[in-house]
Amino acid sequence: MIRMMSRLEEAPKTKKERAEMRKRYALWFAVITVSFFTLLTCPLFAQQSIHNTEHPPRSLDGYIKMLESSDRGTWQMPQRVVESLVIKDGDVVADIGAGSGYFTGFFSKAVGKNGKVYACDIEKGMIDYLGERVIKEKLDNVSPVLCKPDDPMLPEASVDLIFICDTYHHIGNRDAYISLLMKYLKPGGRLVIVDFQKRETPEGPPVSMRIAREDIVKEITDAGFKLYADFYFLPYQYFLVFAK
Repeated sequence: MIRMMSRLEEAPKTKKERAEMRKRYALWFAVITVSFFTLLTCPLFAQQSIHNTEHPPRSLDGYIKMLESSDRGTWQMPQRVVESLVIKDGDVVADIGAGSGYFTGFFSKAVGKNGKVYACDIEKGMIDYLGERVIKEKLDNVSPVLCKPDDPMLPEASVDLIFICDTYHHIGNRDAYISLLMKYLKPGGRLVIVDFQKRETPEGPPVSMRIAREDIVKEITDAGFKLYADFYFLPYQYFLVFAK
């Protein structure tokens, strides 16, 4: 066991003793350093650091693996979420904060060959990944969009449904952003927000980063939207649908 010299130990007197003591201190420091970086790279810490970090994430590959983890479906329920929205053939959907495209494939199937899906993200790495996924899975009705943090950059009055999942709490100056979303929606278009409840849950970002459901409802209705539907089947998230 490595131990630091106690106050009761006699200080090294000879040159050889001093050199040996320096070696012991160096070894002690190396062990502490290795332990620290091992903690940083362990999966739990890595996942927590991703949730604590706004864009860009520390590790794009790690972020994609987290988004696509096999157990996410048990609590995110993507198919049930999309089915609940009753998307019609030919609809245009904007998946804002699409990330790896976790929901994008479900939307692609829902809108059909006559519809369109804009998969929007501010990370170029994510857009590159999405582009490869579109080709691999033959999602011909999906267009990846490299957008800005303050603007999803969609065609005006072109979208039937805007979907924002686990991303709303990252958006700055949300009042201005919501106004842009209103502009991009067609008359009668819908805005969907799925985000983590403001309480401790097994998944999701720290509570300090979350936004309470009632605060989101107030922000969006103050901008002119109406609360259209409110689903409660997701265990860790609220699922809100607003109408223009």
